[in-house]
Amino acid sequence: MSIITITYLAFLLISLVIYYIFPRKFRWVVLLLSSLVFFFLNCSWQLFLVLLIEIITTYMGTIIMERYPKHSKKVLIATIAIIIGFLFVFKYFNIIPLSFNLVSRIFDLNLEVNKLNLLAPIGISYYSLSIIGYVVDVYWGKYKPQKNIFKHCLYCCFYPVMISGPILRYDTIEKELFNDNKLDWNNIHQGFVRIIYGLLKKMVIADNLSMLVSFIFDRYTTYSGFYIIFGLLCYALQIYCDFSGCMDIVIGSGKMYGVKMPENFNAPFFSTTLSEFWRRWHISLGGWAKDYIMYPLLKTDLFQKINTKSKQILGKKYGKKIPTILAIFILWLLIGIWHGASFKYIFASGILPWIYLSTGELLEPTIKKITEKLNINTETFSYKLFQRIRTLGFMCFVWLFVCAPSLMKSPELIKYMFNFADIPLIESLPVLPYGIIFILILIVFVIDYLKYKEINVLEKFQEQNIIFKLWVIYSMIIIILLYGCYGPAYSAVDFIYGGF
Repeated sequence: MSIITITYLAFLLISLVIYYIFPRKFRWVVLLLSSLVFFFLNCSWQLFLVLLIEIITTYMGTIIMERYPKHSKKVLIATIAIIIGFLFVFKYFNIIPLSFNLVSRIFDLNLEVNKLNLLAPIGISYYSLSIIGYVVDVYWGKYKPQKNIFKHCLYCCFYPVMISGPILRYDTIEKELFNDNKLDWNNIHQGFVRIIYGLLKKMVIADNLSMLVSFIFDRYTTYSGFYIIFGLLCYALQIYCDFSGCMDIVIGSGKMYGVKMPENFNAPFFSTTLSEFWRRWHISLGGWAKDYIMYPLLKTDLFQKINTKSKQILGKKYGKKIPTILAIFILWLLIGIWHGASFKYIFASGILPWIYLSTGELLEPTIKKITEKLNINTETFSYKLFQRIRTLGFMCFVWLFVCAPSLMKSPELIKYMFNFADIPLIESLPVLPYGIIFILILIVFVIDYLKYKEINVLEKFQEQNIIFKLWVIYSMIIIILLYGCYGPAYSAVDFIYGGF
């Protein structure tokens, strides 16, 4: 049940009606039942059983840690090992045959191992990280474990986040899920508007652009040069509108229940540096990785020794950067693996961003000196624009590897990107509503710019005249119906991050 279908909207409506009919004290039970039904409808009973095993494992693990603190570390390791074990089997087991086949091709052994086609439980990449964070927080003593197994179950499988996140933190979502949320028409209105806006970004902008992007990169040997550069820019807009549109639908759905969820995007294309870009893109994943991977690594004895040794060899200024760069490498390598059991994702979403960020970290003092010597005013509009274009260019180079058929084919794609000779005109380009897409992209960027300036557009919209609000909502629905990609012909157009 995709969240861009009428079926999902009907499911949401029925669940909301039942939710607000129930006594306020038991409304969280409706959320739990809705979540279990949603999961069961989207998966087989075997995969449903996997979810229940993980829920019971984390519930028992945290209870045992609290009751037997002397054995808490062993229980923590065992609990996380079980969660990661399921995640590895369903999502990353194919790294083994992929590695074997790569070595086989390098040494010309003519050996090929088939991949396993396992169907993963819906949302396993997202709920696994959420519950790992919960277990670690209980171990650290950040809060007490949830004693009610059914409330714990709701935290683990709250259905709107099952498709593409965001990754939830227990201490920030607990009150939202279990409070006696009363019926607030402002929540219903804001949630509905955000869902419509998300559908607009996904079905009209992202899905239409996906046809153009696929057309170019499926024929990159023919349509090279500027076509590939144009295709990368279109993919940047596609993946952003796809993922942020999904988040709008998810957060809007939660809002209608009175559940406020964390934002996952904050105007990333207005970032002036790559580090700022990643702070504004997939915020919940970046925050999770820093809190549960990077910072704990830096506190270990091994990294403390590396810190001391590197300062002795390189001096305090550069020596202190070495352990951070190593920790960032491990962090980004794991993020790359999280994105998919493919070498192109490991490189594009892991190793390449690490190269960017670590190089930027090392060169930052030098760049600062150069700008000061050249008397460059870094606060001017022109310099900020240069920084934003530069950041987008670096990100488009990352997405080039994602758009390539494979990591091995990416050098060929780069070669054709600089081939500007004998490029034919496109004769069979997909018929797209170019004008409306261009206008909608401009609107999205204006809204993002206002968000960048910390202006809450949704609240400002809610303050407007009822006639204006109805006209805007009606216009968005009509545009979705006229220009959106839906129906049997577009059944394959699903959320990009839903596959991670």
